Amino acid sequence: MVRVTEMSLLFVLFMASLASEVTEVDFSAVIEDTIQLDLSTFVKEQTDKKVTAAQPCLPACPFGWVKFDGRCFNYFSQAVDWATAEALCLNEGANLVSIHNRYEHQLVKAVIRAHDPIENPTWLGLNNCQKRDSWFWSDGTKYDYSKWNRGEPNHSNNECCVHVNWGDQKDWNDVLCNHAYPFVCVKRPA
Repeated sequence: MVRVTEMSLLFVLFMASLASEVTEVDFSAVIEDTIQLDLSTFVKEQTDKKVTAAQPCLPACPFGWVKFDGRCFNYFSQAVDWATAEALCLNEGANLVSIHNRYEHQLVKAVIRAHDPIENPTWLGLNNCQKRDSWFWSDGTKYDYSKWNRGEPNHSNNECCVHVNWGDQKDWNDVLCNHAYPFVCVKRPA
């Protein structure tokens, strides 16, 4: 129940952040309604269940990770270079985050904002260090979406790693890999 409420609250906050015309939201009423709705839904679901053979548990994300579209996301505030960030994600059974559509992009930005309201630059798992203009995600998934700042990527001084929240647009920028930034990891639920 706590996990459902956490996710519902995160979803409400995430959706509120998407509403560009909303400048201020009274979350206390929304949270109260969400908790009440979740409790009512949970009770109804539990009472409607038929007793059958044991059902397998759905995969879950570790505590503190956010589940979205079958993947688990987590922000790490430790500022490190790109390779160290990837190694730290690997230690978590994850990779630096890959983003494949605007909804994932908005979610990653919301996860960052939840920990860093200023939205400082944060590593993504994208790079082209092996071959210029051959972008790939460190988790091996296809490079099928981008959200570059205007004029990026510019490959200035052989920049080949990517972070988000750069400049006024707060979108993607290529940068030298030895800079230190916090990072977001992604993995499949266990």
